[in-house]
Amino acid sequence: MKRLLFVALAAGGAALWWKRRSGSGSAAESWSTPAADVPSEPPKLGGDVDPELLAILACPLDKQPVTREGNYLVCQECQRHYPIRDGIPVMLIDEALTPEQAAAAPV
Repeated sequence: MKRLLFVALAAGGAALWWKRRSGSGSAAESWSTPAADVPSEPPKLGGDVDPELLAILACPLDKQPVTREGNYLVCQECQRHYPIRDGIPVMLIDEALTPEQAAAAPV
């Protein structure tokens, strides 16, 4: 009897999931893909960054301290410029500007 009840509940849950996944009714809107939530404009450079966070951040390339210069965090050693987007430091080497790129970039 317990097995039959368990199988019935599992089948009902699967049927409900499949119905929502198929897009019938308004419940399908809650199952929308994450791509629907992507903002239409890119994040803006700059923003407030927590001073406690700035105190512990380091360059991921050479592990040296960084300081804030405008909308970027600049490594003291390699001079790479890491952007700050909407108040969030992007500490990825691929996203950083090299010293040459930073010198050529408009202020």
